[in-house]
Amino acid sequence: MLSQRRLDEVLAFINRYTDENGFPPTVRDMCRELGIKSTATAYDYINRLKEQGHLEKAEGKKRAVALKNTGGTVRVPLIGTVTAGTPILAAENYDGYYVLPSAEFSGDGLFLLTVQGDSMIGAGILSGDKIVVRKQETAQNGDIVVAMFDDGISEGATVKRFFRRDGKFILHPENETLTDYVLDEVTILGKVVGLLRSM
Repeated sequence: MLSQRRLDEVLAFINRYTDENGFPPTVRDMCRELGIKSTATAYDYINRLKEQGHLEKAEGKKRAVALKNTGGTVRVPLIGTVTAGTPILAAENYDGYYVLPSAEFSGDGLFLLTVQGDSMIGAGILSGDKIVVRKQETAQNGDIVVAMFDDGISEGATVKRFFRRDGKFILHPENETLTDYVLDEVTILGKVVGLLRSM
């Protein structure tokens, strides 16, 4: 089975090689540089990356691959899980990188979290989705954020819509069966700027 981490490494190599040389690597280049034992395995990686939309066949050329996204990519770490429900204690557990198009996701301080729970279904964020978060300490009313808090009953990290009203911080779930957290203090870890979902 081809791991997503290994696929990301292959794509990163293809990007780097193309940037440095002005053309993509051959299958033999990939095998040599990445320690892939057979060309058949290299083609498996190529075909999977084509299925994911990262590559296209280099028609009429000796080289087997061409980057589909000429705008470049950015590597974003998956660092753990956050709840869209009852808050849990957040821990940054490195779980690999995802390669995302830099045309859509750029700038420093991006990270991914896997969502657990259904409190944000009204915003289209489902349990199991991966959210792309830009690290920042402030938020505007209406932003969807990852926040840490301790209200005396529960504490931890959660993803909610942020509001500030009458000197209080409100973390609002996008699920009408749930109620707001109204807080005196909250720590913003970042703003949600994108979403990844496996089909």
